[in-house]
Amino acid sequence: MFSELDETIKQILVHEGGMAPAEIEISFEIPNREWSAGIARPTINCYLFDIRENRELRQGGVQVERNGPNGTAARRRPPLRLDLTYLVTAWTRAVEDEHRLLWHALRTLMRFPTLPTGRLQGALGAHELPIYARVAQAESVLKSPGEFWTALENQLKPSLSYTITLAVDHDAVPAGPPVLTTSTSLRTIEVEGAGSADLRIGGVARDEAGEPVSGVELAIEGHGAPATSGADGRFTLRVPRAGEYTLVARAGERVVRSTISVPAPDYTVTIAPAGPPAARPRARRNKEGPGGA
Repeated sequence: MFSELDETIKQILVHEGGMAPAEIEISFEIPNREWSAGIARPTINCYLFDIRENRELRQGGVQVERNGPNGTAARRRPPLRLDLTYLVTAWTRAVEDEHRLLWHALRTLMRFPTLPTGRLQGALGAHELPIYARVAQAESVLKSPGEFWTALENQLKPSLSYTITLAVDHDAVPAGPPVLTTSTSLRTIEVEGAGSADLRIGGVARDEAGEPVSGVELAIEGHGAPATSGADGRFTLRVPRAGEYTLVARAGERVVRSTISVPAPDYTVTIAPAGPPAARPRARRNKEGPGGA
């Protein structure tokens, strides 16, 4: 759930705040000295540093829910409300640019007292209750910023507290063991020519098991706007003409770059991001395309 919330915040900053991934990096890593030394471009860091129950919203007892016209009822405990607080900072070479970027992040986040449903990722999209958000509040849990940054061995930075209030069902049953890494979050990305004159290309993002992956951000480096894979893993991008391009896929903190060849809009290209740098992927014609087998 936390990774899906991270991706939701990223989608808000990118699509509602206009922070193009090709120009501004959005990171959720701990902003220590080692991390900041590797920054290569303007970056917004959203570090999840505090998780606690919101006791003001705590409800006692049990709730009785009616199950349809047959009159049966079920008893369940009210959800647990959690406050998840992010520390939002901006990182640039010039302090003036840093302040502008942080101000822009503030103006973007403050527009949404509840997270926009159209940007909710993964299981958050089925969340029954509104997901509340507040930014730059006086009751921030970070009481001593100096001590925080000293512990990270980094310079003191102006920051925003961004708190998300999430309801967690007591009675939810886990679907399986937790996923502890995103290192295998992308297995293949298939890029199929759509057969149109404007050279639209589309495909499917899949995980290690071959299942579709939603919320993967994909872009043709240097060309056009990024796209996000849907619930079925599918995405669509545009290229200006036939040729070679760099396809960039982001899943959580993992970034995969692959060279694809688009000789014509009726080709399918399969990219294998993992594994040794073998021979460059071959393109094959779709059966529906001109000259197909």
